Amino acid sequence: MDERTRHLFDPFYRFYKFYFEQRWLAWLSVCFCLILSGITAPARADVSAADLDHLAQDPYWRQLLHMPRQGAQDISRAHGGGFFLATDGAVNAHAELLADIAAWRRAPLSGDAAAACLLPARYAWVRQRLPALALPPAPACPQLQRWLQALAVQRITLVFASDYVNNPSSMFGHTFLRLDNRQADQDPLLTYAISYAAATHESNGLLFAVRGLTGGYPGMYSLLPYYDKVKQYNDFENRDLWEYGLALDHAEIQRILLHVWELRQVAFPYYFFSDNCAYELLKLLDIGRPSLHLTRRFHLYTIPADSVRAITAVPGLVLQKHYRPAQSTRLAWRVRTNSATINTLAEQLYANPSAPLPASLTLTQQAQSLETAFDALKLHQDRGELGMRSDPGKDLSLLLLRRAGIDLPDQATPTPIATTDPSQGHDSSHLLLAAGTRQGATFDVGWRPAYHDQSDSPDGYRKGASIDFLDLDLQYRQSDRQWHLDHATLLAIQSLSPSLPFQRSLSWQMGVSAEDLPLQGHTLQANASHILLRLHGGVGMSWTPAAPWQLWTLADVQTLSGAGLSRPSIGVGPDLGFTYHHGAWQTCLEMRAHQSSGLGWLAEPSLSLDDRLQRDESLRLSTGMMALAGRRLAYLRLAWIHDF
Repeated sequence: MDERTRHLFDPFYRFYKFYFEQRWLAWLSVCFCLILSGITAPARADVSAADLDHLAQDPYWRQLLHMPRQGAQDISRAHGGGFFLATDGAVNAHAELLADIAAWRRAPLSGDAAAACLLPARYAWVRQRLPALALPPAPACPQLQRWLQALAVQRITLVFASDYVNNPSSMFGHTFLRLDNRQADQDPLLTYAISYAAATHESNGLLFAVRGLTGGYPGMYSLLPYYDKVKQYNDFENRDLWEYGLALDHAEIQRILLHVWELRQVAFPYYFFSDNCAYELLKLLDIGRPSLHLTRRFHLYTIPADSVRAITAVPGLVLQKHYRPAQSTRLAWRVRTNSATINTLAEQLYANPSAPLPASLTLTQQAQSLETAFDALKLHQDRGELGMRSDPGKDLSLLLLRRAGIDLPDQATPTPIATTDPSQGHDSSHLLLAAGTRQGATFDVGWRPAYHDQSDSPDGYRKGASIDFLDLDLQYRQSDRQWHLDHATLLAIQSLSPSLPFQRSLSWQMGVSAEDLPLQGHTLQANASHILLRLHGGVGMSWTPAAPWQLWTLADVQTLSGAGLSRPSIGVGPDLGFTYHHGAWQTCLEMRAHQSSGLGWLAEPSLSLDDRLQRDESLRLSTGMMALAGRRLAYLRLAWIHDF
């Protein structure tokens, strides 16, 4: 190396010689580098890979990812909305945890775009569970904070809307969460509600049912003013609301709200019986208080009324209950408590708001008539049932003006609360064991996943509403010592809406079932056994002359087809019946008769007597027969029924 080159490197050489001759300085440098690496590393040295793996397998982390264990593979049902930061986060809880931690450490560390602001529930839980990660402090999240401050949630109330059989998506009822603020005690209508439903505008009920059963729609959470939900359910759909205030503390409420924030743009496959409103809201409550384990009670399907019973079964979870009757329920109670004279005058005022008030009536009676007419007109206006009426708004104003001229307080009496609320009704699934006779001794085993029929106790259910779904009954007969399919009901609905003044409701029914009927060549044969497909539907009227009674008469059409008939048979005839409910007893008498092509008159009377031993257990004695062309085949059965 020449002299000039040596002089160029001489300063580096002298530094190198000094640095490594002073060993204490070298070790100090090493320590300094280790400290720096500890600050910038994804995790500190005391956070091992095993710690992270344990955290990724924590049941609560999996709840936050909506990732139930399915055999050996993890698959989340959530998709969209930036819910997963790892490319395989939907199937790999560990990879998602690492991706989230890395995102929480990357810039931006503050502002609405920060990962901790987009996934606040996950961030808060990981930071609490593994403080050794030394995650950055919680950032300021302006949008999230404004949202939380606007809601100002102090309590959460679970609301159950009763069944609505005219809409397949709501025929088992609906649940949602009301977010109560300081104003809730004075006016809960000014609060907001979290609801989960299928995102669709489908108006075809059959198509909705098919796609809803197969996960054909995305399900999403929504946040709406509570008064909108009340108007939809209470006014438009005539559904009573039951409100259950929940004993959740501030931290539990915050966990729920932060997770809802994470789910703003997230969709899930919507399944009518499993991943529905009831199940998804129970998941939110489990997020708030993991020890509840509410979703563990439901495996194959979740009926909204059963979810209500699940929360009331937890000691101390429900603080209070409140009943909000539908507009039609309030009108029906007013009509029942009015005299016939008042109702007659109210009908005249409904048709002509300027009709004269008879001087023979007292001021109280006149006030009652005007109020009843106003309530009826308002109900039909809200439901869009006024037809060609020219100016209902003007008519309502005239009724109000005339009522204001009578110096008396409101004459309405409070609508009575049902003695049993939905939480006290029987569970929707039932197991049946029975012994009886049908041309010899029989033994039956039956199972029904949902929901309620006219022979069941109506406590906790809407009177007159009957929905049987997938009802299956196997019968062993001593006559041939074989098991038979007695019946398999795909779906049977009976909606008995009583006819009242101002509410001329139409009652209806429909059913699809396979039944073992003793028909052979269009005649009744005692030893015949053929599976026939029965389709039927009918419309008519029903009445409730007194509280324990309900009567109905329907015009019904049915078709029978199968191997026992040479050709399908179509029949038309009446379906008459009544139910009587008193205490633990429920009696149901029904007479179906059809004038059928090729068969003549086919009559099928039946009678059942149900004794409710306790909420989910009853004994039922039933009898009936089939009569055709002078031949009869009768049956008698005593059944033990357990609801679960």
